[in-house]
Amino acid sequence: MARFVLLAALLATASAFQAPTMLPRSKVAASRVAPAPIMAEDPSDKAVVVGAAAVGGLVGVYLFHELSTGVIFASVLAYAATTSSKFGNFAKSSGEAAAKVWDKSTELNEQYDVLPKAKSALDTVTTAASNLDSNYGITAKIDEQLKLSEATDKLASKLDEVKSSVTDKVDDLKAKASTSD
Repeated sequence: MARFVLLAALLATASAFQAPTMLPRSKVAASRVAPAPIMAEDPSDKAVVVGAAAVGGLVGVYLFHELSTGVIFASVLAYAATTSSKFGNFAKSSGEAAAKVWDKSTELNEQYDVLPKAKSALDTVTTAASNLDSNYGITAKIDEQLKLSEATDKLASKLDEVKSSVTDKVDDLKAKASTSD
């Protein structure tokens, strides 16, 4: 369900970039000069292949929750971006889109210093949340209600018991194997 909602949100976002086809309603609106479309440079072939690999990696990790699958998808899309098949055209177009997004995001970061501002905002939020927790004991109250510490202690002790029993059995098997030789 969450994947469907995310896909629907992605499609809605993509449709937001479509130019509206509304006719001017008044003479004043018709007299305005239309903004010139911004034509970005086409990314290089290397950037397209790297972008296709990035898209493949993200899709692989998102769908299968494994890094190895992400690497395989990245390799497949990177190779496909170098071919001239239908799948290759898809890989090229996704790589071009990823390269353009990367270029635009780095341009915005250079222009507005987004990363340092975001980092300082997150640091402030983290510090405020930590202060609230230390002043009001929110996590202690949650732990007290849910008894998470007790459950983790029980789990840790059971794991230690299982580990010691397995170690003892392995030691016994090694001892039996060495005496039978």
